[in-house]
Amino acid sequence: MADDDKIKAIRELKSRFDHNNSALKQMESQRRQNEVTLRRAAFTAAQLDGLPSDTPCYRGVGRAYFLQPKESVMTYLETGIKSCDTDLKRLTSSRDALVKSQEELRKEITELISVRS
Repeated sequence: MADDDKIKAIRELKSRFDHNNSALKQMESQRRQNEVTLRRAAFTAAQLDGLPSDTPCYRGVGRAYFLQPKESVMTYLETGIKSCDTDLKRLTSSRDALVKSQEELRKEITELISVRS
C-alpha cells in the first residue's frame, strides 16, 4: 500500500472513529438525562402513592403548575417512567453496538499503522 493511500485510509478511519466517539458522548448524555427523569418520576409517584385518591395534586408543565386529580398525575408519571425505561434500554443497546464498532475501528487503525509498506 502506498504511503498516500495508507494516510488517506487512516484519516478516513480516524474520521469515522471521531464521529462514533461523539455519538457515544451524546448517547451517554441522553442516558444520564433519562435516568434523572426516571428517578424524579419514580420518587414523585412513590410520594403520591401514600395520599388518598381524592387528593388534588399539582402537575408541573414547563414553568407552570396545574391542579389535577391524583389519578391523572399518577398516570402521567407512570407513562413517563415507562417511556424513560424504554429509552434507556434502546440507548444501552445502541451504545453496545457503537462500542463494538469503536473497537473494530481501533483495530483497523492499529493494523494500518503497524503495516510496513
